[in-house]
Amino acid sequence: MMDNPLPLLGFVAWSGTGKTTLLEQLIPLLTRRGLRLGVLKHTHHQFDMDKPGKDSYRLRKAGAGQVMAASSLRHALIRETPEGEPSFADLLASFDWSRLDLLLIEGFKHEHFPKIELHRAALGRPLMYPSDPDVIALVSDEPHETPLPRFEFGALPALCDFICARLAESPAQSSRPESPEADHMPLRLLARAITSIPLAGSEPLLPGHLSQDANGILQVGPAHALMRAGGQVTNCLIERPSQPHDITPGERVWVRPLAR
Repeated sequence: MMDNPLPLLGFVAWSGTGKTTLLEQLIPLLTRRGLRLGVLKHTHHQFDMDKPGKDSYRLRKAGAGQVMAASSLRHALIRETPEGEPSFADLLASFDWSRLDLLLIEGFKHEHFPKIELHRAALGRPLMYPSDPDVIALVSDEPHETPLPRFEFGALPALCDFICARLAESPAQSSRPESPEADHMPLRLLARAITSIPLAGSEPLLPGHLSQDANGILQVGPAHALMRAGGQVTNCLIERPSQPHDITPGERVWVRPLAR
């Protein structure tokens, strides 16, 4: 079972399911919500990110075991590992966690961390769940008899809701120290209004209560109304729409989770 305290989320599937394609579509949506993302991808033994003829390639082929190329915009370290593949823990330790809110992982299906399984019926392969107990949700093109939240491949906003809600509740997210120089947008989630939210006054943020339905979809209501109805207290701030209007039930609005 899962035993890693870091904010990790894996995507596992049989070959040909489309893991990289889904991540390519998902990452822009998550970054728009204020998340700083990293990606760890398992690949084949002989991969090479360097290009023949480039200076870094020539220096590595000349015998340098580690070569770093650096510029004002980015840097990359290429390290030869003839002794074998680094451990999963060593790979995680190589990331700068002061600049990450979530590390997305493609592959490494035998390691223990939360995973979303992708499944396409046309491949004729069985589900990895429940044989892999770390799978927490399913993205598939056909329904399956499982207790897991399930999303269609095209339901990316709903999948983002599910990911952000889990992240907001994660102990790892609240316990990791922030870098002193970190300057990034607050975490913003999209949630469906479960009741009318009148926009009286001029405050840009309204107190709200954020929760999830059975499928992991985020839902929000005004905290004062829920408190009168015996609900729970404020755990988020609701952003006013860019074009001011009273929010109607079912409308999707931006919310900012509050630290607990």
